[in-house]
Amino acid sequence: MEEISRRTFARDAIGSLLGLALIDHLAAAAALTAPFGAVARGWVLEMSRITKDMRAGSVTQRMWQQAIEDLLSKVDLKDLLCAIDYDALVRKADFRPVHETVLEIPLAKRERVSGELGFDSFFYAMRKGVDIVPHGHKNMTTMHMVLSGEAQALHFDKINEDAKYILIKPVSDRVARPGDASTISDEGTNVHWFKTLSDRVFMFNIGVYSIDSSKSFTGREYIDPLRGDKEADGVIRARRLTSDEAYKLYGGHKA
Repeated sequence: MEEISRRTFARDAIGSLLGLALIDHLAAAAALTAPFGAVARGWVLEMSRITKDMRAGSVTQRMWQQAIEDLLSKVDLKDLLCAIDYDALVRKADFRPVHETVLEIPLAKRERVSGELGFDSFFYAMRKGVDIVPHGHKNMTTMHMVLSGEAQALHFDKINEDAKYILIKPVSDRVARPGDASTISDEGTNVHWFKTLSDRVFMFNIGVYSIDSSKSFTGREYIDPLRGDKEADGVIRARRLTSDEAYKLYGGHKA
C-alpha cells in the first residue's frame, strides 16, 4: 500500500510540475488581472487537489507538506499578494497587544472556484513583540508563509504525550522572510512557534482540519517549551498550557 501511494504521488508530482510550467508560461504571457487571473487560480486549484488527495488517503500528510512547500516556493509573491487582496487585508488588520490578528481569506470566492477547496485560508498580522505562541495540533495540517516582515520560526517533533506534558524535540530554528513557507502535520514537525522580529509581520496561512473523520480534532495544544525539563537527545518535557496561560507567557515579549 505504501508503494502504491509513493507511485501515485510521483505520478501526480510530475503532473504538478507540468501544471506549474503552464502557470509560468501564462505568467510570462499576461499580467495577473485583479482579482481573478490564471496564475493565482492555477496554484489555488493545485493546493486544493493536493489537499483533497491527502483527505482521500492517496498521499500522506508528509507528502502534502512537501508538495505544498514546493508549490509555494514557485509562486511569485506579487501574484500571491494580489490573489489574496493583501492591501485590503493590511488595512483591516487590528494589531492586538498580546495576540495575533487573524482574518479569513475567501480564496474560493475570489478565484471563482466552484465547490470546496479542502482547506481554509487566513491572513495573520502581528506587531513587534507579539508572537504566535508555541502549540501543536492533532488531526490537521497547516502552512504559514511570511508575506512581509521577519519572524523567528521554531519547529519541533512531538515524541510522546500524556495528560499533563508533551515531549518535543527541536527540528529547526530559522529566520523566516517574505516567501518562506513552513508546514506541520501529525506525521512530522508537528509543533511550531513564531516570534516576531520586525515592526510588523504578515502571514498567509492555510489549515486542513479533521483530516480523518474517525479521529478527534482538538485545535491548538499549547505548551511551555522554555520551562520544560531537558531529557536525553535534546527532548523537552513541556507542560501543557491553557490558552490564557500560553498568551500570558508567550503572547507578548519585550522588543
